[in-house]
Amino acid sequence: MKKNIILSAALMVAMTLTACHKAEKVAIEFSELPAAAQTFVQTHFADKQISIVYHDQEVADKGYEVIFTDGANVDFTRQGEWDEVEDRDADGVPTAIIPAAINEYVATKHAGQYVVQIGKDGKNYEVELNSTIEMVFDKNGNFLRYDD
Repeated sequence: MKKNIILSAALMVAMTLTACHKAEKVAIEFSELPAAAQTFVQTHFADKQISIVYHDQEVADKGYEVIFTDGANVDFTRQGEWDEVEDRDADGVPTAIIPAAINEYVATKHAGQYVVQIGKDGKNYEVELNSTIEMVFDKNGNFLRYDD
């Protein structure tokens, strides 16, 4: 009897955790993105075709993801601000969205290379170049360190 009660309780906990975790990415229409995200995509990725738009409905961090047919993608916060951009095309991430100080550092220290991924991590920017070099910059675009 005691064994059945423990087994039942464990099963209920497992089912509850599964139900809480079930809310994930849901495909939505582009028009359902926050206005700031729509403007960002239309401004910086007008030449790309959208493959799918997701609304990430996880409990802790609701946000959005736009994936383009060429594999590029942009993650947005729930307010519509870009959080991470990845574009491994021949030109990489549009330079207009990269802080000027980071663009200048890359042009000076890594001539001929370009940013293929940039993300905001709290108060820092994490940047990856087409050569796979990874760097960290502060919120003002000042170089902090190379990352591995």
